Amino acid sequence: MNTVPLFVDPNLLHLERVQSEPDRITLIVKTAPRPALCPRCLSPSAHLHSRYVRRLSDLPWLGIVVRLEIQARRLYCRNSDCPQQIFCERIPAFVAPYARRTLRLNEALRLIGLAVGGEAGARLATALGMHVSADTLIQRIRQMQLPTPPAPKVLGVDDWAKHKGQSYGTILVDLERRSTIDLLPDRESSSLATWLKQNPGEEFISRDRAGAYADGARQGAPSAVQIADRWHLLANMTAAVERFLNTKHSCLRQAVGRVNQTAGAPEELRAGVADMKRPSKLELWNERRRARHEQAHTLHRQGATIRAISRELGMHRRTVRMMLKVETCPERAGPLKRQSRIDRHLAYLSRRWAEGCHNSAQLHREIRSKGYRGSGSSVRHFVARWRAALPDGLKRARTGPNSPAPENGAKKIVASARLATWLLLRDAEKLEAEERAFVEHLVEMSPEIAEAQILAREFSRILKQRDREALPSWMERMSQSRIREMKSLASGLERDRAAVAAALEYEWSSGPTEGHINRLKTLKRAMYGRAKFDLLKARVLNAI
Repeated sequence: MNTVPLFVDPNLLHLERVQSEPDRITLIVKTAPRPALCPRCLSPSAHLHSRYVRRLSDLPWLGIVVRLEIQARRLYCRNSDCPQQIFCERIPAFVAPYARRTLRLNEALRLIGLAVGGEAGARLATALGMHVSADTLIQRIRQMQLPTPPAPKVLGVDDWAKHKGQSYGTILVDLERRSTIDLLPDRESSSLATWLKQNPGEEFISRDRAGAYADGARQGAPSAVQIADRWHLLANMTAAVERFLNTKHSCLRQAVGRVNQTAGAPEELRAGVADMKRPSKLELWNERRRARHEQAHTLHRQGATIRAISRELGMHRRTVRMMLKVETCPERAGPLKRQSRIDRHLAYLSRRWAEGCHNSAQLHREIRSKGYRGSGSSVRHFVARWRAALPDGLKRARTGPNSPAPENGAKKIVASARLATWLLLRDAEKLEAEERAFVEHLVEMSPEIAEAQILAREFSRILKQRDREALPSWMERMSQSRIREMKSLASGLERDRAAVAAALEYEWSSGPTEGHINRLKTLKRAMYGRAKFDLLKARVLNAI
């Protein structure tokens, strides 16, 4: 059976005795009388001068603190030319010079610090019997030597936020080994080019469509094949469609009006609650936004500059410029209502409520006989909003003549460019009836929206099926489009055409890189305010 010795070099250290206390175990250890090397001239010597005691902390036993008292030697250096006349013998495999902790204890603390950080690591180490401060753990991490992985053949490049919206860095990932190999303090093309020149050998570079990374890869590794990430290409297309729809809010409102008018409940069922309904925070926000939009256009027609309008309305110049570009004010979309089991029984519940049955338990029993599998509390919460519209007398009695029911629970569509973008690009089979009707109305009202939908869906098909043959014709159609946003996207893709074509030919993507960014952000946020770049880099590259 293999046994692990108590000390790294049992021929050098001999256990003399063990002293046991309730909260501590002390090991009395003595060094063997054999020659030691002078640290200055490396000459061996066994000429004893005296002995002294080194007190060290070691790994705990069963959660109990362990202390070592090593009776070490001072020796004379026999080299007459050495300025070091007396020296203390070293035990390099067990403890570092002048250290107060053994190497194995320092290694355990380093692993704890890498895993959970400084403050949390200090609490964990103390609970395990290794008393240490958070500053010491961070110091152990910073003393580590960063690994030097082999040069990657397939490199993933992407940015990560130090301070979101303010400063960014760059992460470099070996996509074959799926490991982070380096962090750069910025996302400049010169930094990436310098790193690539210092670490040659890359054959493929997968990146997003940032121009800085394209230039840096071109300068640092001109022979490497650049691959545009397919997810980012789809995101670019989605953003272009959304920017285009932001200029078509009149069409969005008309399509929403048609759908909601068709899908709404009968007027006699909605009248009672509609009268009592107060505007929501979202409606008030949209109303204020429309007023500011109209005011910005009025000031612009009067000759005011964008800077003057910005000061007058207290808005950023980018916001003012965006408002002046669109004919109608874009509105914020509200949260979508999730489908409920009660929805399929809504018509029956509305009819029974209008007939005077306001008992939620009775309503629950009735719809259970019709196939409802939900709980009675769900029905009670659902009809609570109807009960709020009842007169005070009926609220107390919970019975009475016909009372109006609230509006139908059918899914409502809102005039949001972002929502409309997703509905236009989604497969028709995955849309609900109201969503499908909204898309049909939208496409019928504007040929440009229909064209944008066709181009976007075709691009999505090309990326998913890796259809390289269809890319040139699609690019030609994009460049000839009447939609300014599509032409702008086409010109950008044309400048990066080689990387876009490589995305359809090779399997590499930035998916693993995004995963490592997620791990990096988790570490950074867990480190609270102590996520300085060098410390964060050490934890990311040495993660266990």
